[in-house]
Amino acid sequence: MKCRRLDALALALLAACATTPHPPLTSTDPYERERAALRYEAHLFTVSDPDSEPVEVSEKDFHRAMRKMLPGVPPSALPKESAQWLLSQPLAGSLLAEVEAGRVVRLTPLDENSPLDSSLAGDVKLEYARICHELSAGVDCLRLQSDGPTLTREDVRVLALAIGLKPALQKIKHSLKEMVEPAAVLSMIVWTCVVYLAMWLLPEPVSKVLAAALTVGLVAWLGASTVWNLMDGWAVLVREVDGAHSVAQLRAAGEKFGHTVGDNTAHVVVMLVTAVLGGTVAKLAKKLPQLPGFSRAAARAEAEGMSLQKVAQVEEVAVSSEGTFSVLARTAATEGAATATGSRSVATIIRHRLGNLQVFINGQRWHVPAHRRLKQIPAMDPVGDQLQAAARQAAKRWSPAALSDNESIAISEARKQGKYLKAHLMERMARGKFVERQLRAQFKHLRWSTNKGVDAVDPATGLQYEILSGTQWNMEMHGRRMANELFRMITF
Repeated sequence: MKCRRLDALALALLAACATTPHPPLTSTDPYERERAALRYEAHLFTVSDPDSEPVEVSEKDFHRAMRKMLPGVPPSALPKESAQWLLSQPLAGSLLAEVEAGRVVRLTPLDENSPLDSSLAGDVKLEYARICHELSAGVDCLRLQSDGPTLTREDVRVLALAIGLKPALQKIKHSLKEMVEPAAVLSMIVWTCVVYLAMWLLPEPVSKVLAAALTVGLVAWLGASTVWNLMDGWAVLVREVDGAHSVAQLRAAGEKFGHTVGDNTAHVVVMLVTAVLGGTVAKLAKKLPQLPGFSRAAARAEAEGMSLQKVAQVEEVAVSSEGTFSVLARTAATEGAATATGSRSVATIIRHRLGNLQVFINGQRWHVPAHRRLKQIPAMDPVGDQLQAAARQAAKRWSPAALSDNESIAISEARKQGKYLKAHLMERMARGKFVERQLRAQFKHLRWSTNKGVDAVDPATGLQYEILSGTQWNMEMHGRRMANELFRMITF
């Protein structure tokens, strides 16, 4: 595992390596025809983007856009479940905020929601009624009581986010009054915001499909730095709400979030989330050009080789501790191109500009240089299979107790500076180092690298292996750094 800090120059070079691929190869070899046809492109957005200022969406333009989109929002009596389905999140379980030294470390799933203490529950219900009255969307305006009168910690997070977004939500209340079921529409907007933001504090912060398209839209309108602050602000809100013992603390957490993100960011978030509620990336792609600020947002995305008009092709977005948003998008040639050569099913995950590929073949992930043929990948790789199984087991054994002193200090310092999301991602990188140490101790017969190059080589076969944390950003980085090496990617 090679974890290095990337300065602005290095990030720029990486971005240059992730642009449009070379033209397809013309070889008649069936393996090479697959190599040419199946590909994805990778794009990078960084917090050091010179165009870091968000697109300004005026109150007038925001109101006009929302008035146009709100009638198309499908009302739901179960907004939480609808939002989870929409963003491809699991339906079961809530999230527990794990706090260490007063800071949120991670969110972990819970099997059930825990009810609020009776001393707090009554006051929260009164605050909820006040917010619903101000939003003019009915008594149970966020559908927090659709599963019963008991409020939970998750409900309180939703309420706190609504407080933070209240200025933006109040601007659409007149349009909501025109809806047959205003609460069903409002609750879908707020719950979808909550489910989306919660994704970034899960153990592997990656958004996929429709959620990934939403991330690209947010980065294009707001810039990577502002989106990072949005995610960080959510981490702060979760920590403060989960530790709240009074309505005053709950209200303060929500208002602090609103102040942190600002009116313009709130406008953009609510506007893009409403656009997402159409239900498909194809519908979202058609709506984006109609939204205020599209021209500048499109120009920002275009600077990184990503067309907003092709946002429907985005499949995954990952974020690194360096503040880099890594976007994986399929090309037109990938559509319907899953094929098989002989008895081996091949799917290309990423095709880099230099012609090197990352492919999924025989249930294994391999990096293939431009000058190597796919048939050079072995049909069987028992050592690699053993490494893969051991890596996943080692990852399950990891806990924060395994952090080194230096790692603990660095992560604690990030938290002291209020950089909660970065601390979360640094912890994930430490987990990767732990897994590699475990594998080095277990597979001593392999030749392990002490400096550059791939992590391990099997002396008996010459096959090479790279131990990766399994995040899209990490895989892309290693694929670019070792473009000329054939190696299997051991993920966890």
